[in-house]
Amino acid sequence: MSTPPPDRAGAAHSPARELRADARRNRDRVLRTAQRAFATEGLGVSLDEIARRANVGPGTVHRHFPTKEALYLAVAIDQLEQLIKEAEELTATDDPEALFTLLGRMMATGAENATVKSALLAAEFDLRTAAPDVAADLTHQVATLLTRARTAGTVRDDVTPEDLMALVAGAFAAIHHANAESNKPRATHLAHLILDGLRPQPPS
Repeated sequence: MSTPPPDRAGAAHSPARELRADARRNRDRVLRTAQRAFATEGLGVSLDEIARRANVGPGTVHRHFPTKEALYLAVAIDQLEQLIKEAEELTATDDPEALFTLLGRMMATGAENATVKSALLAAEFDLRTAAPDVAADLTHQVATLLTRARTAGTVRDDVTPEDLMALVAGAFAAIHHANAESNKPRATHLAHLILDGLRPQPPS
């Protein structure tokens, strides 16, 4: 009996694999394009316009995201996944300030994505229930960096992961209240004020 050629059916460049990889790249391109468009121009940008800017066909966008709400949710989840990736990279370092770096990035991302988050709230979407695994993973990463910060003495002893997540959400509200979503220096200043409250307090 002759031996079949080695793993031809599972070759890395098979049409099926290429199609899946191509579809994944197109989806990622649409998400990045939508995030930028919503952040700078609001939610009025049409799906067809997002397709044009992403250099894909309208059918590609509608196939992945049949409604605007589906795209809003995907953009928000994608941002959380990007934060998780950044948290993992920070965890791999020995930086005692890594917790504050991550929290600052979370606040900045929330400010950039405020329009999308408002749309999700209006549509009664809650990311903690729509994407519980992603939300839990981000909280876990925050808790890991908090433990390190406690050991390094860069954060107050009475801070919990739940406190941090609440403060991040509060920062979104503060930035929105100050109309600073599109004013990065102002948003950064407000975030620093909040983060400074997490530092150990000098003895009175």
